[in-house]
Amino acid sequence: MEKEKFSYFKTKDSYETCSTLTVDSFQSFNESKFLIKKKTNEDDDQNANSISNKFSSSFIAMLQGVEVLCNLPILYIFKDTYQLHPATLNMLMSIIKIPWAIKLLWGIISDTYPIFGYRRKYYLIFGSGLCILSLLILGLISHTNIFLTIFLLVIYFFGSSLCNVIGEAQVIESSRKGSANTSVKNISIFFAFRKIGFAIMHYLSGYLLSILNNQHIFLISSILPLSIFISAFFVVEKRDYKKCKIKKQIKSIYEIIKTSYIQKLILFIFIMMSTPSSGSILFFFMANELQFKPKLLGKISMFQSLASLLAILLYMLILSKINIKKLLLYSTIIMAPFSLLPLLAIHKINIFIPNTLFIITDTMLVEFIGELQSIPILVQCSRIIPKGFESTIYSFLLSVNNFAVMVSSFISSIITYQLGITSTNFDNLSKMIIICCLTNIIPIIFLYNTTKFDNDSKPCKNNDNNTLNSSDNESAFFDSTSYEIKNCEEIKYFITENGHDIPIQ
Repeated sequence: MEKEKFSYFKTKDSYETCSTLTVDSFQSFNESKFLIKKKTNEDDDQNANSISNKFSSSFIAMLQGVEVLCNLPILYIFKDTYQLHPATLNMLMSIIKIPWAIKLLWGIISDTYPIFGYRRKYYLIFGSGLCILSLLILGLISHTNIFLTIFLLVIYFFGSSLCNVIGEAQVIESSRKGSANTSVKNISIFFAFRKIGFAIMHYLSGYLLSILNNQHIFLISSILPLSIFISAFFVVEKRDYKKCKIKKQIKSIYEIIKTSYIQKLILFIFIMMSTPSSGSILFFFMANELQFKPKLLGKISMFQSLASLLAILLYMLILSKINIKKLLLYSTIIMAPFSLLPLLAIHKINIFIPNTLFIITDTMLVEFIGELQSIPILVQCSRIIPKGFESTIYSFLLSVNNFAVMVSSFISSIITYQLGITSTNFDNLSKMIIICCLTNIIPIIFLYNTTKFDNDSKPCKNNDNNTLNSSDNESAFFDSTSYEIKNCEEIKYFITENGHDIPIQ
């Protein structure tokens, strides 16, 4: 049994480091789980919870909806104006979204290099300014230079990804003071605004494109980045942040990530999101076999966004009081039979009920339950991030989520290929759906073997021989001790609430 030595160290309320202040803990979610919460002074809390900051983060949450609105014009520009091959188009669409793939880098930079002492305000002004500039050029200047178009789109996605990093950090900062319900409310509202943006833009994208040209849509899309740009000037933020050496910052990030509770959170997120999905092949089935029109497909996407919004609101208002482990367990079990609904449409045994109703019901229910599962995890992520790492750690955890989605797509592609499913051959689609349904149950196993969301975990105790037994809690997702994280100094250890330091190197 591995044991770690500790020595007495008197705790303090705060430490002057370039990135963090004291970290302590409290009970949350059913009043039973340990979560890390930062002690900050009253001024910092008031800054993070200012009305202007909330408006700013709400606008940022809806910014991704602009990408939905611009997606069709972008596709039509590459398809009609530049007459690109589909394979080339897919490659270019991947290239222009590279800034989102390296979102973690923007988090490290914003946390490490304050501009004029601010870690949020000027990065937000810069990012939204780039979005406005690129959209205005695309909307006002007619040209046929494909390289200029690609460059402007890369600039836009760089600006939007930077704004997103800052918006998420603002939400996390605003969740520090108060109870776990505050975190639930802030995270839920942020993602609710995002889903509202998706729903509105999904509905408007096809309609606007039928009455306006591509350039007009780019101009309309610049309204939301302009709102973010204006609101950024009113963001209230502490100014005396100091520059930190990036090597020390990265080393501190590594020390945080390698702690057991973070590692187990990362593992569970990856497992939950990497299971295969039949969504892509169902799109081909709906378009080619069921002859669903683009307008109907757009409405289905809108209904999915509304289902996600409903799940977020339901969790925020009611289900946040439920034990997270039970919520994940029951939602997974409930989702299994509903994910089999497309089988009725595939085998044409829908008993005179339109295929449209089956598909819409299935997609809405799956989206609803999927969002209901992800929101508690996102709230957990927001609660364990030390001050000074808001952008970095949250971006890292969401990057794990995005990477798991990529793995899911890769696994789904292999299964699709092995089953011989094509854009016109859907003979084995039923098998694909059943496989996906069964694999979606896998996270339940790891839920009970690698994570502890409830009060099953026991606090680390001080033994008589001055050692801390950590292996007793190896399966614990969160302990019930209190930690301080000191990073941009030579001292690298956690400090428990009883005044003992535990080396983490």
